[in-house]
Amino acid sequence: MEEISLKLPARRPRLAILMTVMLTVLTGCGDAGEKAMKQQNARTETEDAALTTGKEPVTLKVQLSSVGNDFENTEVYNEIERLTGVKMNIEMYDEQKFKVELAGGDLPDIIQVPNKNMKELIEGGNIIPLDDLIKTNGPELQQPLYEKSLDYMRTFWSDNTNKLYMIPVQIGSSDFGFEQQVGFNVRWDYYKELGYPKIESIDDMVNVLAEMVEKHGTTKDGKKVYGVSMWNDWGTWGIRSMGLITGNGMYNVNTQQLVNDYTNAEHSSIWDTALFLYKAQQKGILDPDAFTAKYNDIVAKASEGTLISSIATWPFTRANAELLKEGPDKGFVTIPLEWGFTNVGGTSVSGWSDRAFAISANCKYPERAMDLINFLVSEQGSRLIGSGIEGVHWDYVDSKPVLKQATVALASAGGDDWKKTGIGMIANQQGLSDYSKLSDGGIVNLFNTPEVFATKLNSLNKDYVEHYGVKYPAEAYKRLVEQGKVKTLANIPQDVLSAMPSQPDDIKRIQTKVDELLVKGMPVVVLGSENDDAFKANRQELIDKLIEAGANTYFDWFKREYEQSRARLANR
Repeated sequence: MEEISLKLPARRPRLAILMTVMLTVLTGCGDAGEKAMKQQNARTETEDAALTTGKEPVTLKVQLSSVGNDFENTEVYNEIERLTGVKMNIEMYDEQKFKVELAGGDLPDIIQVPNKNMKELIEGGNIIPLDDLIKTNGPELQQPLYEKSLDYMRTFWSDNTNKLYMIPVQIGSSDFGFEQQVGFNVRWDYYKELGYPKIESIDDMVNVLAEMVEKHGTTKDGKKVYGVSMWNDWGTWGIRSMGLITGNGMYNVNTQQLVNDYTNAEHSSIWDTALFLYKAQQKGILDPDAFTAKYNDIVAKASEGTLISSIATWPFTRANAELLKEGPDKGFVTIPLEWGFTNVGGTSVSGWSDRAFAISANCKYPERAMDLINFLVSEQGSRLIGSGIEGVHWDYVDSKPVLKQATVALASAGGDDWKKTGIGMIANQQGLSDYSKLSDGGIVNLFNTPEVFATKLNSLNKDYVEHYGVKYPAEAYKRLVEQGKVKTLANIPQDVLSAMPSQPDDIKRIQTKVDELLVKGMPVVVLGSENDDAFKANRQELIDKLIEAGANTYFDWFKREYEQSRARLANR
């Protein structure tokens, strides 16, 4: 693929703005002058966009997944507008609001399609075919890089029409970043204090946490410390979360087979989680709020020091910043376990689920909508989203794209100045994956290089990498993968799973009912079992209820559609 190189016109002198400011000072009309300045500034930016693109600027309502409202007016946001002439009026995806908009035929101009709504959107004429628009307004999507992905979308994500309705994001290769975020995340100084014990099972995980709580049972202000909790506002994510360590799910990465996650007590993310929570309860280290806490509650517990483990690093970001002030090795890290699964890696042509772009039938400017999508998924757009603006945040050094030291320092410091850049804030809308190699020889996300990793090491990271004999934290896990001790997403047929059709209504109803029973029944299994025999009996009683509610019917459907999708993918 040829390198994209755009010669952009210089920004026009803003003499009119300066004159407005002077007029304001001279007349004393502060409010009126400020309003005039803003209006002139907006007019000048509009003129800039028109000069850059040669097209009349437009504003489109764009519904995005997992993006904060603070992305608007960042440097990356403004650069996207400048280079495309399209101003994004961003609306955060909310399932209930989306349902109302869909029912009322009032969808935004551009949406990211939830997989489960694909069939409904196509059959209802709510989104439009994109094949012709790509020919006129999608030059980057015509490149060989996207050929397999678009063919995949026509085959599997078109409701059997063989038309192109959606543009995937995050296609390509993935790899470990600076640190492995999902896994067995614990207090490093406590783990070190115990002598770095081997952890080879769920029992070992619980025993290590119990020892930590025994030694550090209360906070400085006297609050009780717990070893285990979870958040419950991400659907059934919490009660399946141990699968991100043990490798179990509908596709069991250890057996390389499909399993019924609801009913298979020995090979299930659900029942691995239940076992983990039950054993924690038996040791007296399970948070009493484990089945009611929301994500923000877990962040609060982590910050106040009443929780010493999690399934991911995310809740401990704030806590780590404070703990480092107390000592060079204090904070939370992900322990590299020499078994199971770690949720990273793999290569995909289908891209990330629930993120593919589509253009609504309501869109008055579909050509301009395609202009925007085409840019976001291009090499240039992907690099902009992941690494920032060329010449501002990164530049070419000896023909190699390299982040500026000031950008690396800004990212390390965090805070408002970093947020203002907008870098990385719309990774869910980035066309090419972070590790995709571009035509200039560099990867999309220039932060993911050993050179940058070396600059990010704080005292906690240094203590960690010295113990494991690696250069950056995630390399400890990466080494285990290379040794064949740990599985990753590379061992999961992601494109087959993504090719599966949306659930028909009867299967949706079954899954909803089964999940409701599971959420209500899990506390009974975990908290209501006095011993192992009681746990097994209560577990089986809940499994029987799930079977009665249709868990086996759901799995039969899943297995049938999986096998058919695998066959179709193999025969393409």
